[in-house]
Amino acid sequence: MMQRILSLLICLLACAAGAQKSGDLARTPPMGWNSWNKFAGDVNEQIIRAMADAMATNGMKEAGYQYINIDDCWQGQRDEQGFIHPDPAKFPAGIKALADYVHSQGLKLGIYSDVGYQTCGGRIASRGHEFQDAQTYAQWGVDYLKYDWCNHDDLKAEGAYTTMRDALHATGRPIVFSLCEWGNNQPWLWAGKVGHLWRTTTDIYPAFDGILDHTNWQQWSVLRILDAQKPLREAAGPGHWNDPDMLEVGNGMSENEDRAHFSLWCMLAAPLISGNDLAHMSPATLQILDNKEVIAVDQDALGIEAFPYSTNDSVEAWFKPLSGGDWAMCAVNRNPSAKTFSFDWQSADVADKFSHREAGFATATYILQNLWSGQTAGTTKTALTAEIPGHDVLLLRLHNPEAAKAAVPKIIRIKAGVDTAFTDADGNVWGADHGFADGETVSREEDLAIANTRTPALYRTEHFGMTSFSLPLANGNYTVKLHFAETFEGITGPGQRVFSFDVAGNKFKDFDVYVKAGGPNRAYIESVPVTITDGQLLITFTPNVENPEINGIEIIPAG
Repeated sequence: MMQRILSLLICLLACAAGAQKSGDLARTPPMGWNSWNKFAGDVNEQIIRAMADAMATNGMKEAGYQYINIDDCWQGQRDEQGFIHPDPAKFPAGIKALADYVHSQGLKLGIYSDVGYQTCGGRIASRGHEFQDAQTYAQWGVDYLKYDWCNHDDLKAEGAYTTMRDALHATGRPIVFSLCEWGNNQPWLWAGKVGHLWRTTTDIYPAFDGILDHTNWQQWSVLRILDAQKPLREAAGPGHWNDPDMLEVGNGMSENEDRAHFSLWCMLAAPLISGNDLAHMSPATLQILDNKEVIAVDQDALGIEAFPYSTNDSVEAWFKPLSGGDWAMCAVNRNPSAKTFSFDWQSADVADKFSHREAGFATATYILQNLWSGQTAGTTKTALTAEIPGHDVLLLRLHNPEAAKAAVPKIIRIKAGVDTAFTDADGNVWGADHGFADGETVSREEDLAIANTRTPALYRTEHFGMTSFSLPLANGNYTVKLHFAETFEGITGPGQRVFSFDVAGNKFKDFDVYVKAGGPNRAYIESVPVTITDGQLLITFTPNVENPEINGIEIIPAG
C-alpha cells in the first residue's frame, strides 16, 4: 500500500512539470465498443470478456475497432487510503486481470468515471480523487477513460475536465480521454487542448427521428443529433474529435436506419463506438459495422467532417473532403418513404472553405463507387438519379484518378503563428499556421533582431504549447526541417525551456532551443530525414520544462 501512495505522490509531482493530453493518440476517430447502450448498469467481467472475444474473432478488430470500454456501474468501494476498487460481485478477478485479458486479444480496455462525487448511476465517482483514480487506472492497464458530467454541482466544466487531464498525464500512461459533458458548456470551443473527444449533445437512443422526453432530460435520435453537428465541424481534426455519441447499430432500428446511422457518423468523422451485443448480432448488423470501405471514410487521414450541401424533397446531400483528392457524398433520405434523388454534377459547385478544397466537377471527372453495394456507379460526367429507400442513404466515394496522377510532392512550408501566407527573403511562400493540435500562437516585435538567418521575420511568430502536428502526405522519403528560435524574454539561459519531440518515429529528447541555437534570438534548424508509409506526417511534442515552441516547418521531398 505504501508503494501505491508513493506512486501517487510521484504522479502529483510529475504533473507540476507541465501537463497536457497525450498528443499522439486518436489521430483518427477512436473505434471500439461500450457497454452502456445494450447492458446499462448490468455490466460484469463475463460480458466484457465475451465482447472482447467477439471483437477479436468476428472481423471487427481487423476493420479497426480496438477499445472495449466498461461504462458506469463497475465501481465498488474505496479502501481506507481512498483507492477505488471494482464491485467484487461483478468483477471478482479485478480490472487489472480483465485488462490483461483484453490486451491478450490485441485490444485495449476503457473505463468510466464522473466529475462529481457520484456517477450518473449513483456509484462512487472521482471528485477529490482525480489523481488517485488516474494512477489506479494506469496501474490496472486502462487505455481509455470516458468521463461523465452527472452530479457536477458547482464545478466549472473546463476546470473539472482539465484536472482529470492533468491527472492522466501525470501517470505517464497514454490514455485516450473522452469528455462526456453533453455539449452543455460548448466543449468544442475549449476541449481540444483537454481531451481527445467530447460529446456534443445529450444521450442518443435507438431511433432515426424524434426525441425521447424524460421530463428533466431528453434523449435524441440520429437525425436530431446529426442536425446539431452542422455548425461544429471546424472544431474537429486529428487528435480532437466531436463526439455525437455511441452507435445504436443493432439495437432495434431497421436495417436501413442502421446503415444510414453508420454512414452519417462516418461522414462526421465521429468516433465509432459500437453499443450492441457483439456476441449475439445478426449478419446484417455485422456487415454494417465491418464495412471497411465505409470505415475508411471515417478514418480518412485528413480528419475533416462533412458538410450539408443541398436538400430537396427530404433528401439531404452531404460532402466530405478525403485525402488523395477524393470526396465522399452521402445522400440521406430523412423521410420514411422512398424518394428519388437526382444530382447534376456538372452544375454543382461543391467547395469547402474550411479545407480549401473544390471538387471542380466541371473540369475533373470522378469515378463513383457505391460503398454499400461495392459497385461502380458511373462517373460525374453524367447526372445521377437513384431511388433511396425510406430512412436510408446513398453513400458514394468519388475517386479522382487525375488528382492521384498529379500528386507529385512539392516542398511544403508552414509558418507558425500567422493566419496568412508569408514570403521569405528567397521568394519562398510559407503557408499560414495549420496542422497543429492544441497550443497558442504569439508574435514578437516587428523589428526583433534574429541572428543566423536571412529571414528574421520567420522567427518573430511561433506556435507554443502544441501537442502534435499532422499533415496528409504522399508516401515516400522527405527531409523535414524544423525552425526554432528562443525569442521569449523570460528564457534567459539553458535549461529553462526543454521539451521532447518525435518526427515520424525519429525521437529528440531533452531538446533545448537556447542551447542548440547558442543563445536567445538566434535561428536554429533541425533537419530530419523521414520515410512516410501511412499517408501522414506526424510530429508529437512533450514538455519537460516549459511548453514546446516552433517557428516553422519545411517538408522537402527527396530528390
